[in-house]
Amino acid sequence: MRLLIACLGVAAALNGSNTPKCSVNGAAGGEVVSLSDGTYDRCISLITPSTAKTPMPILFWFHGAGGNAANCGNEQLVSIAESTGFAFICGEATQDVFGGGGQWNIPAKITDETGTPCDTADSVEVNYMQAAIAHLAKSPDKYDTSKIFTSGCSMGSAFSGYMGNCLKGWNPQQISAFATHSTGLKKKGDGVTLPDNWGECDGCQWWPFAPVKYSDTVGLKACIFDNTGDGDFYTTSKFLAQEWPELGNPSESHFASGGHCQNIPYSDIVNCLGINGASPSPPSPGPSPPTPPSPSPSPSPSGPPAACQQCFIDGCPNLHKAASTACSDCVKSHQQSCTRRLRAVSVPRGHVVVLRCI
Repeated sequence: MRLLIACLGVAAALNGSNTPKCSVNGAAGGEVVSLSDGTYDRCISLITPSTAKTPMPILFWFHGAGGNAANCGNEQLVSIAESTGFAFICGEATQDVFGGGGQWNIPAKITDETGTPCDTADSVEVNYMQAAIAHLAKSPDKYDTSKIFTSGCSMGSAFSGYMGNCLKGWNPQQISAFATHSTGLKKKGDGVTLPDNWGECDGCQWWPFAPVKYSDTVGLKACIFDNTGDGDFYTTSKFLAQEWPELGNPSESHFASGGHCQNIPYSDIVNCLGINGASPSPPSPGPSPPTPPSPSPSPSPSGPPAACQQCFIDGCPNLHKAASTACSDCVKSHQQSCTRRLRAVSVPRGHVVVLRCI
């Protein structure tokens, strides 16, 4: 009976409406943007610093399970956005639709075969994020939609990883890095237990995304943050820190003391992502210094020509393999005659021929 009630409850919630809660709390340059994911009314809280160079990069921050974007204007990232120069967006999951409060609709079944499921049929979040980006793209002089970054904590961290990979799949050039804190990557059967048994369903393999190598010009860097007292969540962060670079993708790992979603180093996250203009991948080496001119004439890189060797062997029989005074004297005595023979066989001009007794 309990199981039946639970199933009916989920079905009712999935068919319910959503009540957005976004707010910017009076933050300068802030506005609430109303959107639709095709099923539910949605919103983002958008902070646009007036002093930022335009078009500016964009950072999406995603809340944890049960949360919302009602306090976006009070986030520490608002002041960092102003000082660094990027648009700051608090995304908001549907409220009381896929669980209590705001729960991100991350697909449950993710395998190597499915890849990271990012079609509109896979999640309502696909239309939601595409609607948010389309809104920003209406102001190309203000927002640079080719420089999108994602981050979050707990379930928001999982959604950052999921959506970061979706953004990469939709347009490889629009995102170069995503950040996580307090949730990384889980593989089914790894002994890790996450809320609602994430990643352990029938047919599951990975959660919240399928790790792959990206070989495009900008790549996809993972900025992995967590605290050592974060239990199984910390285990998933360590696994992501191992798996992502093993695939050949760029990554940084930052683990500190503390518990779940505590002491989030927002400035370090922004720096790791490279939002402040720094490349999220290691910089390319600078131009090599010019090669100094070779002396003229330059020594021949090869050994003495065959004609030269034969001339000395003929003139100094049985001595050319002996490191003796007799050999050296014989070589010197035949220097001029052998040189004349070399000119006859067209030795390249400028070559210096050296023959040693060995």
